[in-house]
Amino acid sequence: MTDSRTGVPDGAGEGLETASVRTVFFDFDGTLVFHSPDSFDIISHFCAQIGQPLSAEAAREGRRMRHQYFVDPVIREELDGLSRDRFYQHFNRYLLEALCIEGDLEQLALDLTNHYSDVTLTYECPEAGCRTLSELRNRGYNLGLITNRENVERFRELLDRLSLGSYFDLVLASGEVGIRKPEAGIFHAALDRAGAEAERSIYVGDNYWADVVGARNAEMTPVLYDPHGLFPEADCRILLSIDELLAWLP
Repeated sequence: MTDSRTGVPDGAGEGLETASVRTVFFDFDGTLVFHSPDSFDIISHFCAQIGQPLSAEAAREGRRMRHQYFVDPVIREELDGLSRDRFYQHFNRYLLEALCIEGDLEQLALDLTNHYSDVTLTYECPEAGCRTLSELRNRGYNLGLITNRENVERFRELLDRLSLGSYFDLVLASGEVGIRKPEAGIFHAALDRAGAEAERSIYVGDNYWADVVGARNAEMTPVLYDPHGLFPEADCRILLSIDELLAWLP
């Protein structure tokens, strides 16, 4: 049977019996927690300001490339040791080029980075996410969180500030183990610490290359949160809203 909203076969490519699921692992940024303003919204506004507004298709492709940026192994090596400002300049240069923006990209990336310095990001877990976590806990699922955040102290502070830590039986950041998604090792570490079985666990995330590929590398069932339709090639369960999990899981 095909999901009428996504066009994806129910449980496509997985053969998972949802009644067997005992543990639900989540990604953090972009899945449960979001910051305002969104970094891509800043980039889109900047492009309009310089007279090169993005079409809807270009914006969709840009959001997709933003996901790829954070898992590309070559880029990861280039980022090693960069300061915060240099990271943003690298990130902005990459996206401006991917968006086919014309002009001196180095200078434009610097100008765009200066825009970031005037922005204060605020983080929140939307009501649908909190409701989903609470209901899954009430239904008896074990919950875990796996994130590629490397600054563990800052991540834990944010988790406490958002009052999310109490929902989870296991929280694991890549900075704790020196392994990043999509490598299987970070998923294996989470499974081991949570006392969970891969074949009875699902992983919910918004980055196809990090989350879906990574979960499959660890023989877990992936679920993709993709409200913008960035990954039409995904052959797994797709969520347009995070609380769709509640209708799918018993």
